[in-house]
Amino acid sequence: MSDELYTADLEVRLRSAEAAFLLKLFRDHRTAGKQITVGMLDRDVMRAYGKNLIVMEQGEDEEFLFLFAGAEVPDDSGMPLAQKTTRNISQVTADMFRQGALEALSTLDAVFIDHATGQFAAVHRWECLFLPMDPGEGGRMVIALCIPREHKHEYMRHLLNALPCGLFRAAPTRDEHGEIVDATIRAANERAAELSGHADKEDLVGTSLRQVFGDTSSGSGWDRHLTALRTGKQQQFDYHHLGDNGSRWYQVHSVPVRDGILILMIDITEMKRTMLEAEHQKKMLLDEMEQRRALEQELWSLAHLDPLTGLPNRRAFRDSAVLKLAEAQTAHRPCAIISIDIDHFKRVNDAYGHAAGDTVLRRVVDIIKAPLRAHLDIAARMGGEEFVVLLPDTDANAAMAFAEKLRRRVEQTAVIVGEHEIRPTISLGVALNRRSSDLDDLIDRADRALYTAKRTGRNKVAIEATGGVENSDGDATAAA
Repeated sequence: MSDELYTADLEVRLRSAEAAFLLKLFRDHRTAGKQITVGMLDRDVMRAYGKNLIVMEQGEDEEFLFLFAGAEVPDDSGMPLAQKTTRNISQVTADMFRQGALEALSTLDAVFIDHATGQFAAVHRWECLFLPMDPGEGGRMVIALCIPREHKHEYMRHLLNALPCGLFRAAPTRDEHGEIVDATIRAANERAAELSGHADKEDLVGTSLRQVFGDTSSGSGWDRHLTALRTGKQQQFDYHHLGDNGSRWYQVHSVPVRDGILILMIDITEMKRTMLEAEHQKKMLLDEMEQRRALEQELWSLAHLDPLTGLPNRRAFRDSAVLKLAEAQTAHRPCAIISIDIDHFKRVNDAYGHAAGDTVLRRVVDIIKAPLRAHLDIAARMGGEEFVVLLPDTDANAAMAFAEKLRRRVEQTAVIVGEHEIRPTISLGVALNRRSSDLDDLIDRADRALYTAKRTGRNKVAIEATGGVENSDGDATAAA
């Protein structure tokens, strides 16, 4: 904060009655045509204002000698000014006196300086009125009246009370063993009283720190202050205060000082609420995204999977099988397809009900899926009790062995439904890809082999052969 110098409207700018009186005395002497000399400072003036008066004389080196200095106008360092010069006092004070005196001597009129002192001065601001004396045998002289406008402690109090954050100073309280068990608030600003729910800072001072920050449980805030008091290490944390005025969030800094701790409280309620709302919105968004993913998965399943067995449906099978068959054709690799049908399935539904039929379907599907190679073989439900399996890189012998294994496992399976035991069987037809095969042709040939297996007794495996169909027992049968 720099000094401010004024030469006009001094009657309005001066705040102290002492400066206003001396300015009027100066003006009256000028108006009356009287000499302005030190003699203007008669006994009454000196008795009333002497402790705040300074008489300065300019030397040949343009520095000023303090011929007289009242006891209330010390240097910033606290030392008396009398018989010193502006050369050997603090720079801040010397610059102010030089500026005021030189301006008054150059204008031969009163000058007012609103002076900001150094960091360690007891007075924060001075009201300094400079009055030039008329030239005489005594040299160039200036009278200065310095009245304290604001003391440092007042300035600091106003500064601390203007802070948007709460500030406490607390001294430790010890038990009979010397252990720190609490702390007492020794000083606070007005904001601290407001944030802690007290009427004013006088009501807050003398209060136990435990009362301000709740119980001694972990997370109450008190435990962190106790740590700062006992260890001398700074603590920083967010504190949730539940008071008569509602719920508030504070960011708290607990800083060890020589005689206890200094506590800084910053209200972060709105920021915390914004963060919590953002977290809530984020959670809602993630939940919505998860619901959408689940819905997309459900829609995909409805479009591609059989809801009863979980196998791909006819459409999904075609999409995947066309690609795998094309790969096999391009690489000149064998690819087998097996058509499967549950024997006499209608009788199961008629005799035991559709629920029993569904149980049989799921059990047969479990047997079909068990030997499939992951990410290579494809099984699908084509409709009703009809299934199909695509086996890439599988020749006729391997395909027949695979089909026979399925047939035997189904034949050996007993499905218990209530008090009933159902023993299903399946018929299977096998076909291999050819140079000119497409998927429809391959499925059609496997279906014809399946019909042969069913027509020749069911619970059989039949494979398409050149010019006909061959049963699992090696007999050739004409394709239907």
